[in-house]
Amino acid sequence: MPVTVQRVVETIREVEQGIEKLLLLVGGPGSGKSKVMRELAALQGWEYLDCRELMTEELLELVPKARAQEAPAIAGRVLGAKQAEVILLDGIQVLFAPVMHLEPLDLLRQLSQKFCIIAAWPGEVAGGKLVLAQTGRATPREYPLDRIRTIELD
Repeated sequence: MPVTVQRVVETIREVEQGIEKLLLLVGGPGSGKSKVMRELAALQGWEYLDCRELMTEELLELVPKARAQEAPAIAGRVLGAKQAEVILLDGIQVLFAPVMHLEPLDLLRQLSQKFCIIAAWPGEVAGGKLVLAQTGRATPREYPLDRIRTIELD
């Protein structure tokens, strides 16, 4: 088992003991986040899911301002239907689309109270903050690392 995959398996075993069962694989484009997640799905039998699957018709039909409030329940139904020990969420960039009116990190944290989630975070950890990789945006989006477990990939 590759070292990174083994490290993720060991870390998720620790994370799943907490209230929020969320682990972020952090790295820029081409860092191997998706590759590691596919390996985990194959080796561990965990459920690999592209976040576009969370963008259900039910969610998209809501008025934009209602999406943030309803997204946890709607996404929770999608994840619950998977009946997975661990859910590997890839492609979370779709959650950051301005038209969605979501706070993706808050959504992931809420979902992780019910499901054990490993999510691919496009960006880096810098200065004690989680930074989202942005293209064409002057100011990067930053989030406090408050009790969030991360593994950085180069």
